[in-house]
Amino acid sequence: MGDTFRELSDRIGKVGELYARVHDIERSADWYLLKLMEELGELTAEHLLLGGRAKPDADGAGGTREALENEAADLFGQFVLYLRANEIDIEAAIERKWLRHLDKYVDLDAKM
Repeated sequence: MGDTFRELSDRIGKVGELYARVHDIERSADWYLLKLMEELGELTAEHLLLGGRAKPDADGAGGTREALENEAADLFGQFVLYLRANEIDIEAAIERKWLRHLDKYVDLDAKM
């Protein structure tokens, strides 16, 4: 793939815009969050199928590694669309919320 996150985000955004236009989907602030939750549910279902903790539908579809990966891609894509719609700079937020702790935890781990 080789894209930076911004390049990947732009490409996902383009697909999202084209999909919405072709299927005449009006995307509101709620739509992005609800779609994200829908995709999380579908990923959860595939995870349970793959682990043998759920029964497949009558058509027997799903429960494969590829189906799990596809649902993970859907969830990630929808998350990127959510970020874009809400003007969230995820790289800055990750740096602020997570990565600022890295040195501290590396030091603590080294002492263990």
